[in-house]
Amino acid sequence: MASFSSEDQAMLQAMLRQLFQSVKEKITGAPSLECAEEILLHLEETDENFHNYEFVKYLRQHIGNTLGSMIEEEMEKCTSDQNQGEECGYDTVVQQNL
Repeated sequence: MASFSSEDQAMLQAMLRQLFQSVKEKITGAPSLECAEEILLHLEETDENFHNYEFVKYLRQHIGNTLGSMIEEEMEKCTSDQNQGEECGYDTVVQQNL
């Protein structure tokens, strides 16, 4: 697991606060904490600005930089496995690598 410097941690916290500020109206209207969590879980599906949030951009870049080649290799394996009759999807790739 990557460790972050105090500057990186502060930057991540600021980006996460910005994300929460942007979705504050959506989650404050939730009748319970569970509903608010459900809203956050489906944010990509319901918020047209989801991919514009700095926190989301950072996460995508970080995942791409640290796991990109491994994900590509696993997807290639799955593609070749599919051609041999095995079913493989994103969830399978993630589960195999946890």
